[in-house]
Amino acid sequence: MSNTRPWRAKPRTSKPNSRQKRNGLFLDAHPTCQHCASKPAVEAHHRLRKGHPFRNQWEYMEALCQGCHVHTHRQPLMVVRISLAKLK
Repeated sequence: MSNTRPWRAKPRTSKPNSRQKRNGLFLDAHPTCQHCASKPAVEAHHRLRKGHPFRNQWEYMEALCQGCHVHTHRQPLMVVRISLAKLK
């Protein structure tokens, strides 16, 4: 797991659970990173939020290398909003 937040990291188990099996099958079917296409894929990224009914369907997942997965989850440092209202 390449999660950059240590409190979210889950230890690996000796016996894979259903999530690990599903993600493993997805990565077996998609061996290269779908962003950079140059490195082997090691992360199954879900594009839909937790709880979404279609989250685990393969069409809404991406096979990513560790670098692309971290880049995908990187939060913007600052959001700037510009008002176009007239200033008096």
